[in-house]
Amino acid sequence: MGYPSRGRQGAKMLNVSDGSHKKRWEQFGLGRAATRVALLNNDLYVVHGAKNVAEIFRNPSVGVAPAYGIALKHCFGMSRKAAQTYFADTSGSRPRPIWGSNVQPRNRVMYRTHENLLQGLLGSGLAPATDRFERYWTDHLCSMDISSHWVEYPDLPEFFEANLGKIVVQAIFGPALLSQSPGFVRDMWAFDQVVMSLAKRLPWICIPQAYIVRRRLFQYVKRWHTFAKASSPRAEDVQEDDVNAFWGSKTIRERYEMLLDVESQDQDSVASTDLGFIWAAVTNVVPSAMTLTLQVCKNATVRSELREDLAQMIEPDCRLKFDLQKLEKHPLLLSMYAETLRFGVQIHVPRNAPHADIAVGNVQIPQSKLMVMNTWLAHTDETVWNTKKGSHPLDGFWPQRFLVDPKDPSSGPTKKGYGIRDRAMKTDGECGNAFFSTEGLEGAWIPFGGRGIGLP
Repeated sequence: MGYPSRGRQGAKMLNVSDGSHKKRWEQFGLGRAATRVALLNNDLYVVHGAKNVAEIFRNPSVGVAPAYGIALKHCFGMSRKAAQTYFADTSGSRPRPIWGSNVQPRNRVMYRTHENLLQGLLGSGLAPATDRFERYWTDHLCSMDISSHWVEYPDLPEFFEANLGKIVVQAIFGPALLSQSPGFVRDMWAFDQVVMSLAKRLPWICIPQAYIVRRRLFQYVKRWHTFAKASSPRAEDVQEDDVNAFWGSKTIRERYEMLLDVESQDQDSVASTDLGFIWAAVTNVVPSAMTLTLQVCKNATVRSELREDLAQMIEPDCRLKFDLQKLEKHPLLLSMYAETLRFGVQIHVPRNAPHADIAVGNVQIPQSKLMVMNTWLAHTDETVWNTKKGSHPLDGFWPQRFLVDPKDPSSGPTKKGYGIRDRAMKTDGECGNAFFSTEGLEGAWIPFGGRGIGLP
């Protein structure tokens, strides 16, 4: 979970993405592992440097619940009473609670949420979710009557938002949400344009439209919850297809029931939480997919190579279906996906140590103070990342950045020979082929909110 700073708008709480801001941040934090930033109502610490970021992510004494509660309360409309459950959860997201915590097991909302999504999106639920997405996306593309002729489209982001956004919602949360509220996706993108104004805690009188569109989305989610709960069979009679039709998956239904089991949570608070989850899912997947597509289209060499390779992966019975087992192992696609997450995603990843001060390099961070790791600073750290002596700068997209060529010692994502260990692990039969690698990038590449706590 990162602070809201993604989506089409690309809004930022701490602007470091352009060159001048980044240079000032580097100068300000020179020689420090963390930089204290004084805010109106509190201080926060910006942690930088791959080694320091990695140590934070590995530390079992840190959690993320307060930042999560802030986002739910101010961005997604959760009540003060319900949000207090998140502020009070000092137990962390790992199976073993943070030492010093006395939170009751049922109120370990961050751990329970994380485990639910871990199983649903990476564990036993991964294959069914992939199948649903492929089926919905293939059906949708077929319904669009795409011809073999090129058509000029005036707004590429709008095309992705309207089409891919709809499929992401259906695949994760089921078709009932959109059938009950056909305007949901359109309003979701309108909300994405104003969510940072809500994060700044501006009052209704300053940004009435932000509060209006949030309220409308909130009502959509509550309507879906009510319909799904009333329409789905009893737990003992349920079939997977029944769950998919109303809840999207067993994971989402169990998440709904789990959140209601937590103290001080009710139908309204669960609707706020699911609104945040839906927004995060859609505004992560869609812009990333659009960035990847755009970069493929811009590079004639890459486009030609991918077309030739992907043509061999098309299923014989449908020109829009691919052999996913082959697709997910394609080195160049993997590299471009990883580069998309490096180049195209900027978030501020929050953590705090609720029960003790924490040492980060040469800086002592007081107990419960908010720490943030900015992905743009990490993803443009020239002490770690390989640019091939400046020929592939970090403010640009390099499709092959994550490829290691055994015949090229200067290849791979990192400087200082970090990829050598990966090369040595390859078998003799694999030598000669470039392969995908993230070796040596711990703390420098932060694609999913960070190790241990980040959402799948």
